[in-house]
Amino acid sequence: MKKTSAIVLGLIFGFACAPKKQVVAPSAPTASETQQRKFMSLYIKATNEAQIENDDKAIEMYEQCKALNPEEASIYYELSRLYAKKRNAQLAFENASKANELEPTNKWYLLQKAQVLNRTGQQEKAIEAFEELVTIESNNLDALYELAELYQRTDKPLDAARTIGKVETITGRNPQMSYQKYLLLMDGGKEEEALQEISELLKLQPENGMGNLAMAQHFSKIGEKEKVYPRLIWVFEDPQIRTDTKLSILQDYSTRVREEESAKVEAKNLVNLLLKTHPLDVKSYAAAGDLYTNLGELKKANSYYEKGLTYATQSYPLFMQLLTNSFNNKDFEAVTTYASQALESYPTQPVLYLYQGMGYKELKQYEKAVSAFKSGQSIVVDDEKIEFEFWSKLGETYNELKLFSLSDEAFDNAMNINGLDAYLLNNYSYYLSLRKQHLEKAASMAKTANDLFPTNASFNDTYGWILYQQGNYKEAEQWIKKALSNGGDSSGTVLEHYGDVQFRLNNREVALEYWKKAKDIGEYSDKLEEKINEGKNEK
Repeated sequence: MKKTSAIVLGLIFGFACAPKKQVVAPSAPTASETQQRKFMSLYIKATNEAQIENDDKAIEMYEQCKALNPEEASIYYELSRLYAKKRNAQLAFENASKANELEPTNKWYLLQKAQVLNRTGQQEKAIEAFEELVTIESNNLDALYELAELYQRTDKPLDAARTIGKVETITGRNPQMSYQKYLLLMDGGKEEEALQEISELLKLQPENGMGNLAMAQHFSKIGEKEKVYPRLIWVFEDPQIRTDTKLSILQDYSTRVREEESAKVEAKNLVNLLLKTHPLDVKSYAAAGDLYTNLGELKKANSYYEKGLTYATQSYPLFMQLLTNSFNNKDFEAVTTYASQALESYPTQPVLYLYQGMGYKELKQYEKAVSAFKSGQSIVVDDEKIEFEFWSKLGETYNELKLFSLSDEAFDNAMNINGLDAYLLNNYSYYLSLRKQHLEKAASMAKTANDLFPTNASFNDTYGWILYQQGNYKEAEQWIKKALSNGGDSSGTVLEHYGDVQFRLNNREVALEYWKKAKDIGEYSDKLEEKINEGKNEK
């Protein structure tokens, strides 16, 4: 059976927490007058020691009292309380049981026994004790609260709901209790009664967030979707409802906002209410950032993540979102700025150096990029995945610096970690082809990349270009033509390569046509203008 969340009853005791200190006077004398005077003196002293929390001394004196008058129930009660406080479950239970045995109708002794049973995991016996106590004193709130909790923990939701109802007859209707009662009735299969409970609650408090949340869930369940959002407005305007509850609702919108305009509008409005109701909670700003990230509005998303940093005690997740969005938005200045800020607080996180290096690399600040990559690489511990990324990025950066031996060494180290990464195979082989070095090795790597991803236009083009460098123009034509059909016709580089191949195949007019297409699109080599103007291509 489905379990509800923990009962919010406002009075949940720890093991050592008994009811408010109740001074229980000992019974009439049962021994000689001298012995009784000694007993009373010890009893008073023990009580005084207990009140100043000198527990060990109090226990010692109460044990002496027990020896003098073993039939006095109050001694066992006090000892049970003290042993419970010291977390001696066995002695707490033995003494509570003895006090209850001597005076079965004393509500304080019965309550102490019930609580000790509860805290020692004897739940069914604890229920019996609390039920007996409620029979003796029907308005004992301490017992009712604990009994309701026990019923829930032992999978008796309807008994728990009934007990909360008894609490409400004493304290009056409480919104939290009403909602908890609703959940318990739902768990017990009493949906009609549960909804009636919420209906009564909303008559008293139409704006009650938990009641409206229950109705929103009900309308969603029965397919009356148009009635859900108006209820959610009350939920998000209620500051008593936890932010996490509201985040779970927004999560339900995460896939719909990209497909339904109405869902997008609703989600934005709910996020604004979240920010208004919980303006000091970092989760509000993270939720807003997540929504706009999901909608592809990365700059706006980052504005919320930035605000969230003001209220964050743990800012690492926010920095990671800021870095990811900035990189995807090609705002590489922001990438390096956020990475540097994050490293001030998290200098041992390698991924921050990775982002910093990638930002510098895209800004063509290659020396800084190398420094960042090497700094991050030096603190990697047992993480081959990120170590691979560092070697791969170092290979690309060294290539830009024309430090080709270091580039090849870095790429080879990356290959030793994961020699089947298609993007590494493609990039490494392409760089070799541009230098016209190790073309057999380049061809082998490029072919493997294409075997892994046969419809990737960039991979098709790389392999075709290597074949071109090897002088195999007919096969090169086939592969670059394949690249064009897989989307490469929007790439200036692929179009220029196809023109180069056509030139070598003596299809000069076709070559010129594709060179001009490459120029119109952009992303071409520094020799393209010369090819077009002079109608030739020097290999």
